[in-house]
Amino acid sequence: MPALTARKLKDVAAVIRAAREDRGLSQSELAERLAFSRDYMVDLESGKSNLYATRLFRVLHELGISLTLEYEDEHAEP
Repeated sequence: MPALTARKLKDVAAVIRAAREDRGLSQSELAERLAFSRDYMVDLESGKSNLYATRLFRVLHELGISLTLEYEDEHAEP
């Protein structure tokens, strides 16, 4: 199971993209499943910052909280 410690939004974006690609989904397909626009998925996967994400990571950093993201790799050998 791949894991990454996220220190910024771009780290989260990289895991989201990897997990989506591992499942063979396009941005459009995932966006449709979630009732999001494809533009939102593009922004999310590019790590485009917004006020809430910026503040969240500032709070995590200030409090010494680490965020580790893991996802199931469907193509990994058991």
